Amino acid sequence: MRKITIISFLTLQNLLYSQEKINLSHVIKSSDFIEVSLELDNKPNDKFHLIKIETITANSNQSEIMKNNQQADNIYRRANVLTRFEIPSKDVKSITLKGTLKYFRPTEKNKSYLKIGKVGAIKKNINLISSNDMTYFGIVDNSLVEKTFPDLKLRSGSNGELKPVDYKTYDLMYAYRNSRTQDITPIVNDELEFGFNTLTLNDKKTGTIYKLVKLKREMSQSEKDAVNIDLLIENENAVTKIPFEFKNVKIREL
Repeated sequence: MRKITIISFLTLQNLLYSQEKINLSHVIKSSDFIEVSLELDNKPNDKFHLIKIETITANSNQSEIMKNNQQADNIYRRANVLTRFEIPSKDVKSITLKGTLKYFRPTEKNKSYLKIGKVGAIKKNINLISSNDMTYFGIVDNSLVEKTFPDLKLRSGSNGELKPVDYKTYDLMYAYRNSRTQDITPIVNDELEFGFNTLTLNDKKTGTIYKLVKLKREMSQSEKDAVNIDLLIENENAVTKIPFEFKNVKIREL
C-alpha cells in the first residue's frame, strides 16, 4: 500500500503578500511524488471564474530545489489547481512554495468569451477564431484526422491487436493550438469538464492538439449535431495575476 503523508492546512499568516486570499488546500506526499493543490478563497465555482498556476517553485528544508514531474495538466480549472513534484533526494521535513496564480474572468465584453454555436451548423476543418497564426480552434472530421495521422491505430485492451480508429464511435472531434500567452478552453453544452472517454493526439509539426471525445453512450447523430460549443480565450484584459508564497510548510504524518 502506498504511504500517504499530508501537509497541514496553512493559516492566514502563511499567506505573505497576495492581494487576494490563496489557500493551500493540500500537499500530499506519496511514494513517488509530492502533490500541491491551491485554491482561491470565495471564488465562484463556474466557467466564468477560473484559475491556473502560472509559475511555481518549491524548495525543501534541505535547500533542494524540487523538480516538477510534469504529470499534472496545468489547465484552467473551476476549483483547485494542482501540480506535482518529484521526491527530493534528501529527507524533506518542510517546503517553501512561491509563484503566481492566474485568475481568469472571461466575458464577451473583454473579448474572452466566444459563442461558437451548434456542431451541426459549424463549418469543419477551419480556424473558427479570428487571431494570429499561433492560436487555433476548429471542429474537425475524420478526413482531417486521417490526413494528419495516417498510420493511427489503437490497441483494444492491454494485449489486443492494433486496429484502425473507428471515428464513428466518437461524438465530438476538435483541434486547438494555444499560444505562449493565450489558452483556449472549450465549453461543451455549458460544461467545462465533458465526456467519459477522450483520445488526445498531438501533431508535433504544428503543435496542434486533437481531441476525440465520447460524450454519451449511444449518442444519436441529431444529438451530436445539437452539441453546443462556446470558447474561453485567455487575454490580458480578462486575467489577474496573483502572487503567493507559503514558507516552511511542515509535513505531518497521519
